[in-house]
Formats: sequence, structure tokens, C-alpha cells
Amino acid sequence: MQELVITNVRTTQYKDVNLNKIFDPDKHHKRCYEFQKSYVTQPYVSGEGKLTVTFYTLQPGKSNYQYHQHTGTEEVFYIICGTATLKTPKGDVIVTEGDVIVFPPNENGAHMLTNHSAEPLVYLDVHTISSPEVIIYPDSGNVRVMAGNTQKSYKIESEVNYLDGE
Repeated sequence: MQELVITNVRTTQYKDVNLNKIFDPDKHHKRCYEFQKSYVTQPYVSGEGKLTVTFYTLQPGKSNYQYHQHTGTEEVFYIICGTATLKTPKGDVIVTEGDVIVFPPNENGAHMLTNHSAEPLVYLDVHTISSPEVIIYPDSGNVRVMAGNTQKSYKIESEVNYLDGE
């Protein structure tokens, strides 16, 4: 049975994440995708619940993830402190302490958060779980398919025949 969870943003243990070191060890990309995160709930791991709840800290000059849109996952950011630039389909928007941003699971919800300020940005990310999930990266033409423990990335134009190999 799922338990009640109470976590404080000031006392939680954060994990350093550097997507460049994981996916770009040869340093071909200019933007730095680096942040600290602390899971409050992880339904994928626990098997319980329907919401993933995560605290993020984004240091100055860093971005959270590439510009992307979800096709099944709904996501909400609550800005706890700091200021950042949110890239959206309608242009860049400055977000700051107290802002709540709701991302629908379609092209209108495409987003990327970058801290252009001199202070850390701290925000809460709450999103539904969706498996399988397909994430589209409009700037690169990439698509990521996630189902259970399997995650694969492809170029959108690299389509194969439906019956290929059958």
C-alpha cells in the first residue's frame, strides 16, 4: 500500500545529473544540460502511484533538458525560487518564484528551461506517468521512445516499413 510522503526542499538529498557526460562524452554539443534532482516519488521504481514528483535545482548558465514535447505525460512546474527562461512554441518566457506552468501532452506543451540568471533556480516538477511514452525534440528532429526499462532515441525521418523484418 502506498504511504504518505512528506519531503522538504531545503533538507532533501540531491543527485547531480550531467546529461552531457552521459550522452555526449566527446563534447559535440554546446549547451550544458546539468542539474541537481531529488525524487520525492518514483512510480516507475516503486510500482505505486501515478505521479512522479521531483525537486530540481538548475545552476546559472545550465538547462534542464533539450527542447521537447511529451505525447502522453502531463507535466507541471512550480518555481520555488529563482528566475529562468522557458522556451515555448510561442517564444521565450521569463518564469520566476511563484509561477506555475502546466504543459499539455502535445506540441503546445513543448518546453526547455534555462537559467540565465546569476542565482540558482529551484523548482518542483510533478508529472503523470505514461508508458509507453514518446518524446519529440522539435529542434533536432529526434524522437525518444520509452517503455518500461527500455529507452531508445531515433531520428524522426528514419522510418522503416511496418513489415520490415517480419
